[in-house]
Amino acid sequence: MIQFEEITLSFSTGKVFSNLSFSVEEGGHVCISGPSGSGKSSVLKIIQGYILPDKGNVKINRTSLNKNSVKELRSIMTYVPQNINLPVTSGDELLKLLGAGNKRENTGRFLQNLGLEKNMVHRPFDEMSGGQKQRIVISVCLSLDRDVILLDEPTSSLDEESIQNLIRVINDLEGKTIVSASHNQMWIESVDKVVAL
Repeated sequence: MIQFEEITLSFSTGKVFSNLSFSVEEGGHVCISGPSGSGKSSVLKIIQGYILPDKGNVKINRTSLNKNSVKELRSIMTYVPQNINLPVTSGDELLKLLGAGNKRENTGRFLQNLGLEKNMVHRPFDEMSGGQKQRIVISVCLSLDRDVILLDEPTSSLDEESIQNLIRVINDLEGKTIVSASHNQMWIESVDKVVAL
C-alpha cells in the first residue's frame, strides 16, 4: 500500500535520514518513532507530497508519488496535524473548511468513542482544553473516511485514559492504512510495526 524505497532527505541544517526503506501493508498500522528532530513529521509530509526527498521513491497503491499523481493520491488521505492551532474556531467550522459538513453525525460518533459529547463539535475551541480540541480534530479527520490515515503525535495533549480510547478507536477502524508519528510508549506498543529513526 505504502512503500518508501531508499529515501534520503536533507535540509540546509543537514541530513535528516539516508536510505530509509519501509512498507505499510493495506490495513496495517506503522508508527514512525524517534527523538525530536529525527524526521518523524517529515515522513508524513513526504507521503503527502509536501516535501520532496533528495533521492528515492515513494509508492502508494503501486503508484509512484510525483507531481502528476500527487493530487489523486492526496484525495485518499486524511492528515491529523501535530499543531492543532488551526485557522478555525470550532469542529463545525473545520468540517466546513474540509467540505465535509455532511459528516457531522460521523464526527459525533467518533467524539463519543473518544470520551466527549457529540455536541462538542459546536463548541468554540477557545472554551476547551488542548486534549478536548485534539480529540475533536481527530474525530473530524477520521469522519472523512479516507483509505490512508496519517497521524502526527496524536497523543501529545491526551491523558492516559484518552490515549487508551484513541488506541481502541484506531484499532476498530476496518481496512484503513495508518501511518503515525509518535514517541508515546503506550501508542507504540499498540501498532503493527515500528520504524525507528
